[in-house]
Order: sequence, then C-alpha cells, then structure tokens
Amino acid sequence: MPGILNIGCLPPREDVKRTCVLLTSIAFADALLGWLTVHAGDALVRGSARKALGDAQQRAFRHVVNSAIGEAVHAVADELPEPRRKELAKQLRKHRAQLTGGPADYLELSQMVRAFLDCPSGVELLAGFDVDGARLSDALSFWITDGVARDALAGGALAPLATHSQFGGLFNLSERTLTTLGSLTDRVEETLEIVRALAERIDRTGQHPPAMAFTALIAERARLFTGRRELLARIDAALADPGFPSGYLLVTGEPGIGKTALVAHLVSSRGYVHHFNSRSEGITSATAFTSMVCAQLADRYDLPEPPQGEETLGSAGLSQMLALAAAQGRGDAPVVILVDALDEAEQPPSGGNRLYLPAALPPHTYVIATSRELADDFLAVSSLRRFHLSDDAPENLADITEYVNDRLDASAHLAGRVAAAGLARDAFVTDMVACSQGNFLYVVHVLTDLCDAGPDRAALIDPAALPVGLRNYYRTHWRVMKDRWPDVLADKYETALRCLAVMHEPVPVGAWVDFAPGDVDERVARHVVREWRQFLNTRQSLSYNEPLYAVYHSTFVDFLRAEGPGLEPYERHVYHVERSMLLGLLRDARS
Repeated sequence: MPGILNIGCLPPREDVKRTCVLLTSIAFADALLGWLTVHAGDALVRGSARKALGDAQQRAFRHVVNSAIGEAVHAVADELPEPRRKELAKQLRKHRAQLTGGPADYLELSQMVRAFLDCPSGVELLAGFDVDGARLSDALSFWITDGVARDALAGGALAPLATHSQFGGLFNLSERTLTTLGSLTDRVEETLEIVRALAERIDRTGQHPPAMAFTALIAERARLFTGRRELLARIDAALADPGFPSGYLLVTGEPGIGKTALVAHLVSSRGYVHHFNSRSEGITSATAFTSMVCAQLADRYDLPEPPQGEETLGSAGLSQMLALAAAQGRGDAPVVILVDALDEAEQPPSGGNRLYLPAALPPHTYVIATSRELADDFLAVSSLRRFHLSDDAPENLADITEYVNDRLDASAHLAGRVAAAGLARDAFVTDMVACSQGNFLYVVHVLTDLCDAGPDRAALIDPAALPVGLRNYYRTHWRVMKDRWPDVLADKYETALRCLAVMHEPVPVGAWVDFAPGDVDERVARHVVREWRQFLNTRQSLSYNEPLYAVYHSTFVDFLRAEGPGLEPYERHVYHVERSMLLGLLRDARS
C-alpha cells in the first residue's frame, strides 16, 4: 500500500508549483507520490479557504483558551445535560477576551479569570447554569496553562510565554484546585512535570522548547514506569563489564509491555542521549534520528554540530560524532544513547542497519535500543547483548502487581469502584494481573477507564468482569462505544477513526477531514477526539497553530486492522485522495 501523505514538512505552495512546472506529463503522477510524501505543498492539506485570524501567537492563544473552556466545563459541570454544557461553553467563549485577555496578559491569567467570574456579568452568566465559579476558575486556569505548556514543548507560537521567568509560578495548585481536578490527577501530574521540565531546561542550558521534542512523551511514560529492577541491574552490569567495552544492548518484548516507559525512565533518571521512533508520529527516518542525536551529543560534550543533511548525517557522520564524544567522555561515565522502537524505524534503501546505526562503536560507547521481536536481521553489529521482556515472566507479573497496587493507593475513586463491585482488593489485583496477560498497556487502559469519574463512561469496564488480554479489552471498549453511537452517525464515527489510524503522522482536524470520505466533517472528527481521547496522542503544532492527532499505540492500529472491515479500504481511500490532490496540483502548475 502506498505511503500516506507526509504533511509535517511541507514547503510553501509556490515552491511546489515551481517544481511541478518542470513536469510535462501526467504519466509521472504516480511516480511523484513518493516525492510528495516529503515535499507536498501546504495547500494540499490546509485548504486555500482558511483565513488568517491574526498573528500566530494570538491565534494559538485563542485556540488554547477555546479548548480550555470546553475541558473546564466538562470537568466542573459534568452533571449538566450535554446541551446545557455546550451552551455554557458557548457563552464563556463569547466572553473570552474578558476572561483571559490575550497572550500579553497571560502572566495575570488566574487573577483575570477570577475577576471576570466574580464580576456582575460573570455571576449572572453562571447563575443560569448552577456552576461553582471558583471551581470553574481553577479548572480554566489549569487547562489554559496546560495548553500553553504543551504548545511550548512542541516549539509552538506560545513558547515565549513558557520561557518567561515567571511562568513556573503560575501553576501553584491549591488544595481546592486538586479537589476540583481530582478525576484528572494523572493529567495534573504530567502537566506539572512539563512545567518543571521547561523551567529546569531553561535554567540549566538556556535552550528553548524546540530543543525538547520528546519532553512531553518522557514525562508521560516515565510517570507510568514501575519496577524493572532486575532488568536495570542487568543493563548496569553490562555497561560496567570489562569484557564488553562497547556495543549494543537490545531490549525486546511484545507491544504494550512497557519498552517505551523503560526508555523514558532511563532518560528521566539518568539523562542519557535519546531518540524515540514512532510510526504514528511520523518519526521514523534516519535523518531525524541522526540530527537529533548529533545535536544532543554536541550539546552534551561541547562539540561542533555537523552540517544538516542526509549525506552528512548517515552512518559515517554519526560515527564521527560518537568518536568525538567518546574522546571527551570519561571511563566511569560511558557515552550511552537510547533508541526506542527500533522496529518502527525505516529500513535504509541500501540495506544495512536501521537509522544508519554503525556496525561497531567506539570504546566506552553503548546504544540501548528497544524493539518488538522481528524476523529480519535489522541490527547487524559486532557486539550485541540481548534482553527479553517476557510477558509471563514472574518479574514482569510482579512489576504489574506493584503498578496496580500503586494506582489503588493513589486513587480513592479507583479503590472505591473496586469496593463497590464487592471485590476484595487482593482479589481484584490478582484478577487484573491474570487478565492483563503480562501487558502493561492493558493495565493502564483498564485502570484509566475505572478511574474515570464520569457517569457516561462507567459502563466501559466492570471491575468484576474484566476482559482477558489487550485485544479483548479493545474489542469490549469498541463494542460499548459503538452501542452508544446514534445509528445515523455510527458509520461516520467509525470511518473517521479508521481514517485517522492509517495516517502515518499526526494531522490537524482539517487535514483529517480532507482525507476522509465526504460524510466525515469537523463535527464528527471532534466527537471522535472527545470520545476516544485515551487512545489518541495530541500535541500542538508550530506549523498549524492547532492540535495534531494520531493513534496512541500501534496495538490499537493492529486491532482495527483485524476487526470488522479492517484498514485496507481506508488506506486505498487516502491513497486516491492523495493522488487526486497531486493531479490537481499538476493541472494548476500547467495553467
């Protein structure tokens, strides 16, 4: 199946037109699809009808505030019927300027929100909805700060706000705030980690958010990390082994067993140089890997960065940087590079190792890579040690048991749901571990469903009748969600979700809708985002000044591929849309 259009690195439309003018035959259209995967024009995915709404920072801040209003209303007015919640959000958005001002007023955000909600206009607005103004104020302040922080991590237009010296002081959560956001404990903790990471990196190096591409991922996955003491001890022993002066350590395991969390933990606790491959995020190329790793090596060891370009950042360029870093390093502090999801990286066209990884490494230099087990020999190197995470290994099951107990200790709501189902805690933990079949992602999803305080989501999972295995969890969740969809919209929702699953990188809602069949509009796409939030990755984009969406984990894509109509029809549809756009571009180039 042809590759999906890569919309992450698009030059201006005029550049594409100038290139296409050189073409004289439509017969080249199919051959050009691969070229367009990297070089397609902005107009292909954004549409010429989109209007500029002001400068980039104003537009980005407006979007953050609008999104925050929706999230805050959902958090504090969950007992209101859906139409009333929508009306409240609509009224608040009408007063957006009074609520928050603009980006220049951000540092007085909390005071502005509270002042408006306490003034006569604000009191009158809330009176018709029976909503606690103080709780709404806390929730709004949190979600706006959350949006600004995540935009900053993506190198978005709001980065200057997050690099301001006062930013870290904005987010001092009171006990009342934590109570208000009790059902969002994980999100609050993650956002606090992001804010702290921003402040610490700026204080330590002066670097601004574009240099922190993986910070949000690391904060989220490291927070979920538990155990792995035996594996960490074996890794440390290998790094200290005189008989293993350099080489590769390959950690393999089934999808969802916690490989990315392991890498995130090592980055968070030890500060190793790192790179995360992700097919759903569109981060799979050797160029992305070598440029990211070389930049970190240059910063860590005070080395000159090599010129950017695939011809200089191949295996030879990386080997040179590693040799320079090793010469600067110390024997008791080896150069360690972490590479997550090596199996998701592109295979070089000439064969050889993925990501142009060198066959041999300099002394005291190690690459710790993770991968699902593959049949092909994707890592041909001179020195390699393997570590396998087995789903049924006693130490893996013990780690999952520890994780479940930690979550029960941290959430009174979760413990209450278990008790309300008539289950003893120990029996529930034992059942959860058995039903997980050794898969950490299963446990994360099930506990997230159980922790969700919303009454409309309580039916997703029954603590007394857990599905067995990740695939059955997905199947149960899918069935419950489909039963809730109105008959007239069910096909549209399913089509929208399956189309998103075949995108090979995150997309904004507009592009998502453009590539989906005509009966999927923005309303349908945003409903899918709201209902399937835990299965989606969301991040802000500098290029689009709006969120980009992708499926969270490859296991859910695998489920959709095997369930119902699969994904091939949607891949074909996206391919034909892509091809049609190319032909239209060629016609434009001739006119």
